[in-house]
Amino acid sequence: MERHTTDWVEDFLHYSENSEPPVIFRRWVAIGCLAAVLQRKCWVELGVEVFYPNFYIILVGPPASRKGTALRFGTSILDRIGLPVAADAGSRQKLIDRLVHSNVTEGAGNLTLNHSSLTIISTELTVFLGYQNLELLSDLCKWFDCEPRYLYETHSRGEEEVINVWVNLLGATTPMLLQTSLPEGAIGSGFTSRAIFVYASDKGKVVPVPFLSPEQKELKERLFLDLAHIRGLAGEFRLSKAALDLYCGWRLETEEHPPFSDPKLDFYNQRRPCHILKLAMICSIATNDSQIIEEDDMAKAIWTLEETEKDMPKVFQGVGNNRLAAIQIRLERMLEVKKKLSLQEIHNTFYSDANNAELGDILASLESRGICRISAKHGLVFFRTSPMSDSDLG
Repeated sequence: MERHTTDWVEDFLHYSENSEPPVIFRRWVAIGCLAAVLQRKCWVELGVEVFYPNFYIILVGPPASRKGTALRFGTSILDRIGLPVAADAGSRQKLIDRLVHSNVTEGAGNLTLNHSSLTIISTELTVFLGYQNLELLSDLCKWFDCEPRYLYETHSRGEEEVINVWVNLLGATTPMLLQTSLPEGAIGSGFTSRAIFVYASDKGKVVPVPFLSPEQKELKERLFLDLAHIRGLAGEFRLSKAALDLYCGWRLETEEHPPFSDPKLDFYNQRRPCHILKLAMICSIATNDSQIIEEDDMAKAIWTLEETEKDMPKVFQGVGNNRLAAIQIRLERMLEVKKKLSLQEIHNTFYSDANNAELGDILASLESRGICRISAKHGLVFFRTSPMSDSDLG
């Protein structure tokens, strides 16, 4: 079948262009939508390992960074597909019931597949996760690995199982809510090592009246038609020799030089190859039905992940025993957005959180890290990329 779009992800970005969510949020929502329709019907094999295209994608940003808006662009198309989807709230048992009822046996080409595939879309991830819900976090870890059998206990029927589990998650939260909802032991391993945290410090741009042009409305329909078509595809994805060579070179490089030295991201480092192979499937299916991962697909997968990783550590800034760390992170994010703050404004904002001496220590720490420059004479603090103009210092 001839596609109605050239590249589903790029066309999704064009469809959602006249809106305020950052591009990186909209890109990962598009990736999550494609994963949602592939379900457990597609995979890549390397040796004895099998990789399915599910993700735990979590959009992270301050309030009003338009996380929910980005998700709605995706759900407005997914809702028409008729996929098994779990919403924000509900108990663990209700979620398991939804997973049980998602089980289907379907034919695709010469294949007959039985799977239990479920996409979770949560505009308030911390509401979905609950507060330090160890049992649900443990389940999510098991589901991410797409186990062939998931066993669980029921009150009245004893032990039961779900066959061929596949769970995909698109969620949104703020850094502070994420850190308070997760138990300390979960940050750095378990759930967080399996998730891709997509961080943005603010909305992408100001659009006073968001709108869809006639062209974008027509493009939305073409996106739906292609997504409905992609849902019917199934089977193994294969890597071309060039793609495999690129992956192997990247894998050796990243093993020797992992991107993160922070212990909170150490286990994430080890899961990057898994994320790359999943992304390569998405990059391939976004443009054609060949189910061949070409070198360009692999290159785009690597670029997408590495661009996202640049700001990923900001999600966990402030996690630790330093009481002032959370204030420091809030101040850094204010500077990043506003570019310039007066010392008076800083003291007025944080007077109930820290005394003058503590705020002085926080500013000195930010300056020593190259985050800001302080003009004590003029009572101004500048973000690192903001020039000190004559009008400011006059």
